[in-house]
This record gives sequence, structure tokens and C-alpha cells, in this order.
Amino acid sequence: MRGAAIMILPLLALAGCASEVRDRSRFVVSGSPVGDFVLPVTSVETQRFTGVIRQRFDFSCGSAALATLLRYHYDFDVEEERAFRGMWARGDREQIRRVGFSLLDMKRWLASRGIDADGYQVTLDQIADTAIPGIALIAVKNYRHFVVVKGVREQEVLLGDPSLGITVMSRTDFARAWNGIYFVLASDQPLARTRFNQNTQWSAFARAPMGGRFSDPVSQQALMLTAPFYGDIS
Repeated sequence: MRGAAIMILPLLALAGCASEVRDRSRFVVSGSPVGDFVLPVTSVETQRFTGVIRQRFDFSCGSAALATLLRYHYDFDVEEERAFRGMWARGDREQIRRVGFSLLDMKRWLASRGIDADGYQVTLDQIADTAIPGIALIAVKNYRHFVVVKGVREQEVLLGDPSLGITVMSRTDFARAWNGIYFVLASDQPLARTRFNQNTQWSAFARAPMGGRFSDPVSQQALMLTAPFYGDIS
């Protein structure tokens, strides 16, 4: 079964203040009552890409998604470049340049490595029941994009997105964006099940505080108090 062709989401979401601390692994605190000490820190960008291989090219989300599935769910030592070169060598290069890799490209390369895999027409409930991670093709704002389904809960789907890192979609939004084809490996599924719905992966997705003391907006009168007084304007 031939998977649908893909297009790539722009990498605009990766830009921002995360680049300011991208390569820092320590934060030195000076002048404390107990003296100077060092805290290990992880940037937001690094945390979001824990367990996800980032795509290097605008048409390579397929190779990055496949490398993510193999490395972090099946313990294969595979980087994106290896998957990219393997699928590129066996695929329709003109089509790959135009629309990216397909599920058929993935299947063919895996078969050349002795790994059985295929796509199946399934539901989200079936994915949740079998608890097997796999690759899905979603369409968001007219862009088609491969992601790794890393978990499913009652209302949400946990995704490894090669362009955004760990992200979450509501089940309703995912079902609307997904074409219903789920690409999985036939072997080592017991191992893969242990890598599905991991709490560490869910916690890698930062959430805004909801339901706490910051969930309700302040009154209009309180907002007015934040305006500068006449004499404060220079």
C-alpha cells in the first residue's frame, strides 16, 4: 500500500528565545547565602526534542520520523541521515524533491534492512488499545506532515513532530487531520509497547497553568491600574 506524499511545515516555530540558551548545560548561581553553586539546566528547545530526531531538510520529515521511531521505540542505532540516504537511493528522487518521502519509501528501505513494516487503516481507539507507537500522516493548514504517535490518552494524542519536537493534539483535532493510515513495525512490538505513553514524554510538553490561581483573568478595573499615571510619562 502506497503512503500519501508529504509536504513540510515551515520551521518557524523553532525560532525564538530558546536559541539564547541552546548549548548551555550549567547555570552558575553567585552570591547566595551558601556560596556559589552550579545548577544543571536544559533549554526548552532541548527538552522538547528529547526522544525526537529533528528533520534537517524541508522535505525530510519522513526520514526524521522513521529515525525517531527506530531509535527511541525499537532501540535501533539510526540517525536521520542514514534513513534519508537509504530511502533516497531506492525512491523516486524527482517525487521526493517535490513532495517528500512516502510510507512506501519507508517500507522499501526497512525491507532492505530485513525489517517488516506496513501501513494499516485503523482508529485512534485501536492505537490506544494496542499501545504500539507508529507513524501517521497529518494535514494541518494544507500541509501534510509525518509524525510519530508516542501516546494516546482520553482526550489527547502525544506526538513526536520532526519540526516541533514533542507536541500534543486533542483527539478531535488529530482525527480530523489524520488520513487514518498507521505505519508500524511487525517485529519487537512488546518492546515498543513499553515505549508508548511514557510519562517522561508527556511531561516534556510544556503546558500553560490551567485551573490554578492564574487561570482566571483579572478585572477591567485591575487592568486600568497598570496604565502609567500622567506624571510618569517621559
